[in-house]
Amino acid sequence: MKKWMAFVLATVMVLSLAACGSKKVDETTKAPETKGTEKEETKAADTTAAKEETKAGSAGDVNGDGKIIVGYIAKNTVDAFHATLNKTAESKLDALVNEGTIDEWKMLDGQSDPIIQCNLLEDALNMGADLIILLPAEAAGSAPILERCKEEGVPCLVVNSMTDNTEELATAFVGSDDVQAGEMMAEFVQSVYPEGGKYGHVQGVIGNSAQIQRSEGIHNILDADSKWEMLDEQSGEWQAEKAVKFAEDWLGRWGDDLTCIICEDDGSSAAVQTSMNSKGRTDMVCIGVNGEAAALDMIQKGEMQATIYQDGAGQVGKAIELIPDILSGKSVEKSYMIDFVLITKDNVENYIQ
Repeated sequence: MKKWMAFVLATVMVLSLAACGSKKVDETTKAPETKGTEKEETKAADTTAAKEETKAGSAGDVNGDGKIIVGYIAKNTVDAFHATLNKTAESKLDALVNEGTIDEWKMLDGQSDPIIQCNLLEDALNMGADLIILLPAEAAGSAPILERCKEEGVPCLVVNSMTDNTEELATAFVGSDDVQAGEMMAEFVQSVYPEGGKYGHVQGVIGNSAQIQRSEGIHNILDADSKWEMLDEQSGEWQAEKAVKFAEDWLGRWGDDLTCIICEDDGSSAAVQTSMNSKGRTDMVCIGVNGEAAALDMIQKGEMQATIYQDGAGQVGKAIELIPDILSGKSVEKSYMIDFVLITKDNVENYIQ
């Protein structure tokens, strides 16, 4: 019995030692695994934090998606003047992509409709736009775009025309003083007809800031001159065919009493001048704004006397030049104005191209 008890005790001790040895080996084996996992988790956490810090710190990345995207909301993509602006924008924005300042940009056609422009802004925000360039269709109708940009914290550059809230909400405005353009047209017809006369006025789209301000400029000068009388004033909506219809109606009603026709765009003025020339009224001054190719060609040929040149390419080019500073958080001026230029046969060669 004593021998049997000794055997049992010895067996129990061996088994206990084996169990303790097994536990010690397991713990020793597992320890390096635990340390390795902790290191990898720490490394992964550090990497994630670094990525988030880099993304959050990317200058101009409003949406935090690691990309800088510009949305360009055009007024339209069809008329000659805005085709020039859009072509310049394409070249300048592509250059910013190539140099790595922005990752991508998208042109959105507003079709001269403020409602469409407002909807396009939502499309631009949904695609992750970090900056908006806007060429407004209307002063009031396009104003909600700036309000939404403010809500989303997205900078907005307004080009060429102003919205009602541009001065308050735009990051910057780049354009020209359209009152000046109206006054320059009025002063030119005064110089051609110092004895005064009677005129018809073809307006642009009612409510567009260029229409409002150019009309203001014309009336500033000619309303104050007792030698001048306005026979009629109608909106041609920047459309040449409508302008020609008004002009031909006026010619039929007033004949030789109609001294000149002042338009608010060159598409209209060139078409109206062509119509008047065809009816034997080559003496009539038809003048507009923009310095478009058709008007410049007619001035060069002696078929038209003048236009008021608007440097649209310079306007949109200047706006795009501001983008690197805006994205890097630098302050920019609120307004940049580019002067209009009177073009006649004396200087048309400087602008013909």
